[in-house]
Amino acid sequence: MITRIKRAFTARAISLLITISIGWFLTGDFQLGLSIGAIDTVIKLFIYYSHESIWETKMAKDIKRIKKNYIKEK
Repeated sequence: MITRIKRAFTARAISLLITISIGWFLTGDFQLGLSIGAIDTVIKLFIYYSHESIWETKMAKDIKRIKKNYIKEK
């Protein structure tokens, strides 16, 4: 579990550094590149949270449906 967390943070840090570098390269302004990286991180966190919430809701509905169908078959 700890290894997965470390890998997730490492992957996110690398992704952030790449985004900042590309923003800096394209604009020529380090502060703007940093801002782009920060905005990118916030947007991705929001999208990830939304995705997980939708996924959990769908899975809960699917599990209820499967249990209901299983009980009917018995």
